Amino acid sequence: MWKQQQVALAFLDSFRNLDYEANISLRTPDCQHYFAPASLGIERKNNEQFRSHVKSLQNVIEGIHVTTKDIYEGNHQITVWATGKTKFKETAKASDPGLDWTYEGEYVFIFTFDRAGERIQQILEFLDSKKVEEVRRLIRVAEGALAGRVTSPS
Repeated sequence: MWKQQQVALAFLDSFRNLDYEANISLRTPDCQHYFAPASLGIERKNNEQFRSHVKSLQNVIEGIHVTTKDIYEGNHQITVWATGKTKFKETAKASDPGLDWTYEGEYVFIFTFDRAGERIQQILEFLDSKKVEEVRRLIRVAEGALAGRVTSPS
């Protein structure tokens, strides 16, 4: 299990600078990433879709510092309860300096590993649904500013 725990923590650490290549390298080629709760409307992503998602975040976000609160292990699975603090790019924040750009969300990741126990085959990510709406709003403002248009923070 130690190896699986290291892989899970490396996965979370890849968000520090949005290193999608490091993230994808920890997954099996057929890895599927699911998001919950379903009410958020976030579709399951394969590796290529997840890579594209992270690349798009790089336009406005420098990284996400993930802090592990607890880790649970068993049966080719690692469950991590964590918090994440998002650091927006200065250019994005300059678009509305009066806006509170601090964002910290809470997450639970359930990593299922391949038979060898070396790579992640499936990820189920539970997101803090209230906080997700806040970060979506901040991303819209930042993307709008970087695209040269004014976007209301509401």
